[in-house]
Amino acid sequence: MSQILSTLKIQTKGLLAGGLLLGAQVFVNAQCSITGWKKVSQGENYSIALKEDGTIWIWGQNTYGLLGNGSAAATEIKHPTQIGTDANWTDISTGRNFALAIKGNGDLYGWGANYYGEQGTGNNTDLSAPTLIQQNVKAFSAGYYHTMIVKTDGTLWGAGYNDYSGLGVGTSTFSYNTFQQEATKATDWATVTATYYNSFAIKTDGTLWSAGANAEGQNGLGTPGSVGAQTATFTQVGTDKNWKAIAGGLHHTLGLKTNGELWSWGRSLYGNLGLGNTTQYFTPQQIPGTTWAAIGATNESSSALKTDGSLWTWGYNGYGILGIGTTTSVSTPTKVGTENTWKNIPVRSGENSSGGIKTDTALFTWGADSYWQLGNNDGTATNSTVPTQVTCVDNQLAVNDVSSEKKVSLYPNPTKDVVVLQSAKAVSEVKVYNLAGSLVKSFNNVSDNKINVSDLSAGVYVVKINNSAEGVKLIKK
Repeated sequence: MSQILSTLKIQTKGLLAGGLLLGAQVFVNAQCSITGWKKVSQGENYSIALKEDGTIWIWGQNTYGLLGNGSAAATEIKHPTQIGTDANWTDISTGRNFALAIKGNGDLYGWGANYYGEQGTGNNTDLSAPTLIQQNVKAFSAGYYHTMIVKTDGTLWGAGYNDYSGLGVGTSTFSYNTFQQEATKATDWATVTATYYNSFAIKTDGTLWSAGANAEGQNGLGTPGSVGAQTATFTQVGTDKNWKAIAGGLHHTLGLKTNGELWSWGRSLYGNLGLGNTTQYFTPQQIPGTTWAAIGATNESSSALKTDGSLWTWGYNGYGILGIGTTTSVSTPTKVGTENTWKNIPVRSGENSSGGIKTDTALFTWGADSYWQLGNNDGTATNSTVPTQVTCVDNQLAVNDVSSEKKVSLYPNPTKDVVVLQSAKAVSEVKVYNLAGSLVKSFNNVSDNKINVSDLSAGVYVVKINNSAEGVKLIKK
């Protein structure tokens, strides 16, 4: 595993708009950066994320070897830590306590829990490092306790827990620790989504098929649910041929169509179907709107992105998992914040936490934080009902009134564009760093003690003058 190679120490002293000086020390993992995130997926109490540079990272509860460093020791990881050293990963998916990742050549790797044989390795031994489990894979998904894959030849396979026939192999055999082909032996599968005790697959013609538990109607087949009800082989859901993506919780399912329509079915105990009620439905029901772009779910909660970049959530809201500022459950899609800058959400959220990536590639999380699964900068395992940014270290900036010691100041601060520097010494060089310690902008031969930062994204930065060890905190609006 790639370890932390060095630590960058930034001494900061700066001003807020009212002239209050800040004193701080920020210790930053030089291997980590707070932007560049591409995709996030969450398990029971942990998060794994893929970066644009092809690396994968983990934080939260580390059990069953999830850290991927060869050790099965249980620990907690407060901030993103790289898994291995490879930088050619292209996609990820997480189960309850295991993870999957694929490379561009179709090699699929797995690590973490293997109690039910979900890794498909022929045994039930946990994997404490990413291990090659299948080749020639074009689509894959980690369920709660099982794995589903589509191979490049269009065939569909599954391994792991099967007590409710979630593998679609025609049996309810408790589990399989090697990959089994689904019972119909079809060769035209395109994508697959494994949920809790179910699997859903879309064929190349856009039709949707389901297998597994159906006690709550989560298969969408229109048959009344009953205790132990299940579908042992993949069966077509309706007749439509424009399905695009599926996400599912414990007893409910979401389906996105290519025309931007969003549908839901199954149990709606907390309004998690998004239909304004708690009614159970055995067939797909449309959620209002035709501008939906992506979907996600967990347990009894749901989430979706719209094409305008807005994020909407609904259903169970314990721990603030919906990110809407309260812990009150809602039965219709409710907007998260006011911004329309969301780009990607996890198909599977954590048990009681969730997250999303914005267009500037920054990653935000919210909900339960009992195992540091939020990875934010508050320095405590504190739940959050609103999005908080995933960072590399705890924020140790403390506000102190030490203005009498002031040597350098900036104004206006916060600012949108031009900043005036006030210094006891002549200013010759200015460098601007983000809070991850990366240099984002530099100025040489500064004229009139002014710099223009209008091209920087909104956020907090550290300005260092004349290569000083001390810096001034700058807030860019």
